[in-house]
Amino acid sequence: MAERKIWFITRPERDPKFHRDALLALWDATNGLTVQWSGNRDAHLNYERALNARGVKRENISKDGSGGRTWAAMLKTFTYVYTDENGFLVLTKAGRKILKNERVRDNVTKQILTLQIPNAYYLESGFRPQFESTFRIRPARFLIKLTNQAQLSYYVTKEEITYFVLTAQTDNQLDAVTDKILAFRSASNTLKAQMKQEIAENFDHRERSDKGARDFENAHGDVAHTFMLISEYTDLVEYIRGEALRVAPSNSKRVAEEIDNYDYRYPFNSRYLISLQRMAENNGLDIESYKASSYGSSKPATNKSKTLNKIRELLADYPDLDELTHEDLKKILMNEFPPREAEKHTHDLKQVTHQALNNDFVEGYLNEQDNLVFEDKTGEVFKAIGFEVEMRPKSLANVETEIEILLKFGGSMMGIIDAKNYRTKFPLSAHLASHMASEYLPNYDGHDGLSVSFFGYVTAADWSGEKNLAKISTLAKRAIPGRDIMGIMLSANVLLGFLDYCIDNDLAKQERVQLFLNAIQNRGYAKMGEFLRAAKVK
Repeated sequence: MAERKIWFITRPERDPKFHRDALLALWDATNGLTVQWSGNRDAHLNYERALNARGVKRENISKDGSGGRTWAAMLKTFTYVYTDENGFLVLTKAGRKILKNERVRDNVTKQILTLQIPNAYYLESGFRPQFESTFRIRPARFLIKLTNQAQLSYYVTKEEITYFVLTAQTDNQLDAVTDKILAFRSASNTLKAQMKQEIAENFDHRERSDKGARDFENAHGDVAHTFMLISEYTDLVEYIRGEALRVAPSNSKRVAEEIDNYDYRYPFNSRYLISLQRMAENNGLDIESYKASSYGSSKPATNKSKTLNKIRELLADYPDLDELTHEDLKKILMNEFPPREAEKHTHDLKQVTHQALNNDFVEGYLNEQDNLVFEDKTGEVFKAIGFEVEMRPKSLANVETEIEILLKFGGSMMGIIDAKNYRTKFPLSAHLASHMASEYLPNYDGHDGLSVSFFGYVTAADWSGEKNLAKISTLAKRAIPGRDIMGIMLSANVLLGFLDYCIDNDLAKQERVQLFLNAIQNRGYAKMGEFLRAAKVK
């Protein structure tokens, strides 16, 4: 099946002022989301009936519950709910606030303006066809920015949106799309028809024999209409029904400032690289609890943007900026800034409580190619969780083989972590298990007067050989009698997802460490939900 090359949103039109009604109906139909949703046609049909009862949907019931699934897809698109690993729908904080009738318009507006491709719903296995992997765009924001331009006379037509805007895949294509629209407006009717035909042939992913421009417009015009409708709800643009979006020139400055603040406070969210659950939970934070950008809540002056980008670049190796002391920050910035300027930027950064995972770190860590840097970044994650971290310590046996990461906790205990930056799959073989049990554990036991209490492997991708964790524990008893040393294996995205969860929920360091220790059960964790359940998160 060909991948999507253009924007998509559930159709027919879903006016945002009915989003709360759709949530209320879902709550009624599933007994407070206690009924499994995935694969449950009875629940889908019940949802259709509940929508009809509230007057939100036309009074007809599909044979297979497809109408209910479509409405649920809309709620997942805007991250009011998400599907958990067991197939149940879960409310996000934004969804919960809207359900409770708290700041409904503010929260719906925030979800519209933070809607992005990709998001948790668009990456679900059941969403077909998937978007091309090159998409990184906030559609409503892009559309509003495009409309709010003097060179386009502060308007964009539905036809222009259908053919030129829906084909944009990244936020930085604004100028290119603007140029195409301007060229279209000045073209002859013959040339316009040719331009539309080329787009229909190159961007329509549907398996149709008719690739004509009229067919393309009929198929995707509803998507354009829906994006125009939701953009108007934000009160930043006006929708002239069926024709165009426009901005009153007198409102242009206000619109630009509002969108600039959203760009700064709500940057593109890369948590889908961690897990779809973490993506949904974070993107679904309500307007009050949604964390600011790692660099504050107010946008800096334009002439400072290059400096800000440099600061972001220097801090991209650190997952939680709140963990860095004044001296830590200054030392990092002094790598490229003179001392006086480094001190100024450090002072400014310390005035802000970040309370958010550093988004720049997410992409860098989960795509890291350098093995040594991957190890260092893994150490930074453990440090942010709450462990005292020592990188590449010398063993008591004074041998060449060294462990990458040593974690100290509780004043007298430590754990040993082996970071494996295998880009395909890390196999925990019998040989590696023997090496951990017979060399690493006994050679480091007693380091700094601490007792080894656990071991673990953090992998860049998939892993195998989970059963060998228990074998290591058994073998370790021969070298270190009278002590049960258990292990853990988890992917880097699960580890990072756990830290993200801790930050979002303001967990104290001691609690973070204890939760991690709870999950050490000679088990491997490839999914966040599994890890949190083992850690007994309440």
